[in-house]
Amino acid sequence: MISRKIYAAFLTSVIGFFIVPFFFYEFSGGYDLAAGFAVSLFTVPTLFIGGVLSSIAIEYHDKNQSIWFSYLKHLGCSFLCILLFSILSLDIILTGIIAFLYVTIFFIIDLITKYRVVKGEN
Repeated sequence: MISRKIYAAFLTSVIGFFIVPFFFYEFSGGYDLAAGFAVSLFTVPTLFIGGVLSSIAIEYHDKNQSIWFSYLKHLGCSFLCILLFSILSLDIILTGIIAFLYVTIFFIIDLITKYRVVKGEN
């Protein structure tokens, strides 16, 4: 489970690095990888530490195995991170959109790898 979560966090970090600059298009006037790098300085450590640990805890304590409820729990954890990062960021809406993007990508990759591994074992 831990290796699956780390794999999902790694892929999410790579995908997010290239998607995030689109949100800063109006500020820089074009696609700017520096914006992706700047956002990644905060999101990648948070994703690997807080995201992986909280996702492990959510999956460990999820008794009903509802995908949507698990996704809502992941969004709740990202909301807590948004509150922490709102101290550093002036634009809480942009921070929320980026957090929503990262959580959704992470959750989808983790879900796909989870069911691919489970299906492959049977």
